[in-house]
Amino acid sequence: MPDPRQPELTLDAPPAARWPEWAEEARLDDDLAAAAYEATPPACRAALKTGLALAHMHFGQSPGCLRESRGDPHLGFWRHTASFPAPWAVLAFTPEYAAAARLTAACVPALLADVPLVGAVCVGGAPHRAALVSLELSGVEDIFCLDETGLCALLEESQPGPGRLVLLHKGELDNVARAARVLGLPCYEERRAPALILPEPDAFDLDILAFAQGDALEQALEPARPTLPAAIYLRPEAARGHCKARRHGPFRYVGSLALSPGCEGFWLHAGLTPDFFTVSRLAFGPLRSIPS
Repeated sequence: MPDPRQPELTLDAPPAARWPEWAEEARLDDDLAAAAYEATPPACRAALKTGLALAHMHFGQSPGCLRESRGDPHLGFWRHTASFPAPWAVLAFTPEYAAAARLTAACVPALLADVPLVGAVCVGGAPHRAALVSLELSGVEDIFCLDETGLCALLEESQPGPGRLVLLHKGELDNVARAARVLGLPCYEERRAPALILPEPDAFDLDILAFAQGDALEQALEPARPTLPAAIYLRPEAARGHCKARRHGPFRYVGSLALSPGCEGFWLHAGLTPDFFTVSRLAFGPLRSIPS
């Protein structure tokens, strides 16, 4: 039982999160997203839906807002904890970003964390068709086309703050990352395409993989193999064996992600989980300091 002398911890209802009013002028036309969806082969759309289901299985559902109070009379201290979703999140990428599975993998943790306002910003032009399909299937409806200055203004003026920022780029958005640090805005970056290994291409649907991974697949099909890949695509038996290995295999991929056929539309960004989109607070004090 919590110590009755502990102060009651309450979470006030936060104000509704909102984008600045001027952002509406930069909102993408819904017809473009609908056209991209219709132009995408059903097999590619189905692969992303499978990826979404796998992500739900992997992360589970968010517990929402949590509070805990603990008092230890023997040690003489109390501790209060609270966690709740960040008020908003922005996923920013470039017009060239065409890795549908990786964009989906950036969206899902924010949605599973129950972030109430999730927006996507394509910086410097219109999104690639694959990106639009990813956002459509992920359920991200607020899509904006802004330049770098506009994105930084959006991050500064969105209320309440701070929210969360995910950048998917190859260095083009470095100035945005610096601005996020100045604002004290937590930021996750994919700053280069992941290294992939595909030892048996015939076991996978390469059309779906191209849709899912963009130009990262082209590098995976080249003869030179990375010594530390982000993922390796294996047949089911080998993928299961990947988790049993205790030492480096032939491609030195211990610790990386193994995906088997049927998982072409799934991805995990290392370290990007619902926890990144969750605000945590802690309070400590001595029990004797609590008034009766």
